[in-house]
Amino acid sequence: MKKLSTKIAMSLQCALLIGATAGPGVAGAEDVQTPASQRIVEALPQDCSTESHTLVKTRADSGDTQAQHLMGMKAYLGACEDRDLDTAVFYLSKSAAKFFPPSMFHLATVLQLRGGARDADLLQLFRGAAERGFAKAEMNVLLYYVDKKSKVYDIAEAYAWHSFCAPHDTFCDWPQINEALSHMSKSEKEKGEILKTSLFEKMKSVERFDDIFCCAGTRAGSSSGFGWR
Repeated sequence: MKKLSTKIAMSLQCALLIGATAGPGVAGAEDVQTPASQRIVEALPQDCSTESHTLVKTRADSGDTQAQHLMGMKAYLGACEDRDLDTAVFYLSKSAAKFFPPSMFHLATVLQLRGGARDADLLQLFRGAAERGFAKAEMNVLLYYVDKKSKVYDIAEAYAWHSFCAPHDTFCDWPQINEALSHMSKSEKEKGEILKTSLFEKMKSVERFDDIFCCAGTRAGSSSGFGWR
């Protein structure tokens, strides 16, 4: 059963990453996020009672994005039972495949925790969340680009994301990051300026997408997940 659940989760993971890479034109993965000013977040029961679990699971299995996210987060945090990363990936993949920013971010963090995912795939999820207004993901994008050990190292992209992120997130302005950026060549800096201009232009019309808090009334408490800021 463990091997089967892992295979199912990995299949969903692959489908998600293909869809995220191809963009909103992929059939069945339409990127139609509601603007923050018009968004209604329905309060779903977060406790561990059988009644609440059945309600949320039924809605999740019927395609409800917020219910899928909640099911994934409860499994990720071990809110009601022991942490189950396969179940977390299973449900977060479903909501992330619909470009739900919190799910894209937390799916990437679960895949990091479980291990084995490619840097490029994790970056795709983090950047997808960040570009849809999920500010918490911006630092993750920056770290993948600025780390020379990363398979997706790109100092010009790091410069652009640092310029965008640092003014509102002190975590993006770590001395180590500034040190790495200080060694950019002239051509890298010029490319970084072009990418910076493009990023700022793209993000100026994107509304902030806050995290969806999880698991009040459970042993996990009220949390937005690991690595929250």
